Amino acid sequence: MNNISVLTDFEAVTNTSNFRSIESPAGLEDYNFYISGSFIFVSNQRNRTIRFSLANLASKDITPVIINEWIERIQKLYPAF
Repeated sequence: MNNISVLTDFEAVTNTSNFRSIESPAGLEDYNFYISGSFIFVSNQRNRTIRFSLANLASKDITPVIINEWIERIQKLYPAF
């Protein structure tokens, strides 16, 4: 995870770019996941979104296990997320 940012205006950003939704794995239904370019966006129910980039991002590499790892890392960095 690189270039981690917290966004509070994610809805405004979604109007300017193409975003592909990723299905939330079991147990993580409270989060929404999106990809745009080399960025991953993870939104919670409190209208907060974490944006980060991954080197060599390939859709086939995005699995429920990887998504769980993202959430664990985000929660360590931002416990209130």
